[in-house]
Amino acid sequence: MGKNAKSNDELVQKAHKEDVWMHARGVPGSHLVIRMGNEKDMPPKSVLLEAASYAAFNSKAKGMKLAPVIITKKKYVRKPKGSAPGAVVVDKEEVEMVTPKKP
Repeated sequence: MGKNAKSNDELVQKAHKEDVWMHARGVPGSHLVIRMGNEKDMPPKSVLLEAASYAAFNSKAKGMKLAPVIITKKKYVRKPKGSAPGAVVVDKEEVEMVTPKKP
């Protein structure tokens, strides 16, 4: 999980294309990556929702009862040249509403 914009950039750079990437939607916050190794299928829904709750907690959505979190494969996340630290573009996303939870 990224701790600031710079570490979010590093996390995105080091993630493999089949890793799962998460971020609270529409607010500043930590990027979260679930390493998938050679596995191409998504983790179980329960694992995704638990991790998404951590991403929500580590964002400006922390105080919300329910927060939207983007969940996608890293291959759909890209960093445009010259963009601000931590900024990415997501080409394909699924959004889950979760209760922010401390990891």
